[in-house]
Amino acid sequence: MAQHIAELCTLLVDDLYGNLSSRVFATLVRVGRLTLGNVAHHSGLSARQVKHGLVVLIQQHLVLHSTQDSVTHYEANVQQAYALVRSGKIIKLVEDRFGEAAGGIVSNLLLLGHARVKDLAEAYGVSKKHGLNGAQVNGNASLNTEEKEKERTGSQHFKTLGQLHKELGRLLNEGFLKEVWPVQFKPEADVQTEAELIVTRDQYKGGVKGTKQTVQFNEDVRALKRKWRDEGADEDRANGQANGTKPARPVSKRVKINKYAMNGMSGHANDDDDLVGSLLDEELIVRVNIDRCNVAFRSQQLVEFCSRYISESTAMVYEALLQRLETKIERCHDLLVIVKDEIEERETAPLVTLLEVSNALDKNVDLAAGLWSGNDNQTSSAGSNGNKTNNYEDEGYVEEEDSFQVNGSHRADQLTARDKMIHIKSHLQLLCDDPRRFVTWVGSRGGGEYRVNFRALTSSLIQYELEKSVTARFGALATRLVRALHTKGKLDEKQACNICLVKQKDIRVHFAALQEAGYVDTQEIPKDNSRQPSRTIYLWSFDQSRCRELVLHDTYKAMCKLLHRMKVERRRYKAVIDKAERTDVIGNEDRYLTGMEKQTLSQWRDSEEKLLTQLSRQDELVTLFRDFPMPPFEP
Repeated sequence: MAQHIAELCTLLVDDLYGNLSSRVFATLVRVGRLTLGNVAHHSGLSARQVKHGLVVLIQQHLVLHSTQDSVTHYEANVQQAYALVRSGKIIKLVEDRFGEAAGGIVSNLLLLGHARVKDLAEAYGVSKKHGLNGAQVNGNASLNTEEKEKERTGSQHFKTLGQLHKELGRLLNEGFLKEVWPVQFKPEADVQTEAELIVTRDQYKGGVKGTKQTVQFNEDVRALKRKWRDEGADEDRANGQANGTKPARPVSKRVKINKYAMNGMSGHANDDDDLVGSLLDEELIVRVNIDRCNVAFRSQQLVEFCSRYISESTAMVYEALLQRLETKIERCHDLLVIVKDEIEERETAPLVTLLEVSNALDKNVDLAAGLWSGNDNQTSSAGSNGNKTNNYEDEGYVEEEDSFQVNGSHRADQLTARDKMIHIKSHLQLLCDDPRRFVTWVGSRGGGEYRVNFRALTSSLIQYELEKSVTARFGALATRLVRALHTKGKLDEKQACNICLVKQKDIRVHFAALQEAGYVDTQEIPKDNSRQPSRTIYLWSFDQSRCRELVLHDTYKAMCKLLHRMKVERRRYKAVIDKAERTDVIGNEDRYLTGMEKQTLSQWRDSEEKLLTQLSRQDELVTLFRDFPMPPFEP
């Protein structure tokens, strides 16, 4: 495993869960798959200490485990450990979309790892028995009295059990929460081995022979793993014995709105008696769905990308379209689904209609802004006297037979339903016509069907960030060279000069610097067997995937340094921070802190804010370079 990502994950675990858990996690990251005794041996801890550390790590899904022949092996979950750095972003995302109450649920689940619905209700003080004290989530963690008091008095408090179940059901239906299955605690290698054994036993008793049978065998294994992932599976189910547990989500389908029996929930304080039979299962165990959050983060970056090149109003229409597509997409890329070519990917991509975009769009958006109008003094022919035209006039844009002129003087709240559809269609047309192809028109059903090519858009986003990095380090001319190589492919110096319109001596220095940093590479093609430099053609090339991995590695390194710097700064102000975090001082700073201590505390908070802001920006690069790219097509 790369040194910097391992160090980064260890620092995150240490910051949130303490030294004991971080030592156990660091041992598993450094050494690899180990048993309990081996973890104790390599970490220098006692077996009792290792058990306490593993309990916390398993609860948080930071360690995966598998038992074979009465021996349990443990393995670090680096992907989940890195997700700790974006906990704040996930909470902010959910709060913006669903409100503070939903953000509070996600915040608690991120803190606890996973929890039963029953235990969440008890922790919020809205369970059927109204237990407020000692409420434990899955027996491993609990919300303390202070946090419960905050929940009761704050905006995140749920007054009734129905309100809590309604919010949980909405988050489950939208995919931001998911049900916990035993298979999610197993390492990928064990799941793969178990699936291969079961498929071989049930379908290939004579063994796998030939290329065609091998391909079909691999597809059957992936299908079984998809079933376990989407429906859930335990040891009995994996061996073909039904356990009677109803799956929370159907295979390859989004959960329907009434899947979690939310009918009749009105959210009033006196409606719990009427909700018998329509609440969630109390034994349902839920956790935050990181994959679904990554899909939402991708939409955010695409909306920002769109606003840079078109307009804010068009970007808001694009945001509504992407959010409608999110409900049809489980994750940014599915490694258990093999796509052979671009045609197959295009045929299986989800679609969204103009009507769906219109229903999802915020009513306060000024749709007329950002659309071209030849004469601002002109008013809509349809809005002035009801007369309609069927052509394109010089004074403005007229939409076919609808003939509504786009004019900046019309506000969103003044638009009729028909005019709104015309404006949205115009914005979608801008997205289709843009060289980056934010949207592709497919058909006319539902006012128009549209598809988004996430593979091409992700590549454009990555190229944009790489060019920003090159510009910051080597200047604008180097960026021009990289863009030319990315567009044209391999070029020699003379061809690069003609394309970039610069002299040959000016680009050699930049090519040398880019090659030394690893952004470009060169290939020697001799003209004859003498292989003399004068008889050799040197072709320069740019590999986006290679540069992406290079920048990703540097980003991990930078994030490690930021976390180390935060620890140094915290030690520098440790005395004042410890005093300010005392329970009797919180809320009474003016009474217990001196003027110098307040100034020192303010300096620490300013320094911490700057470091956290930079850490968040680095995480956006990691999300783009690691989580968004789709795997290459397979034959």
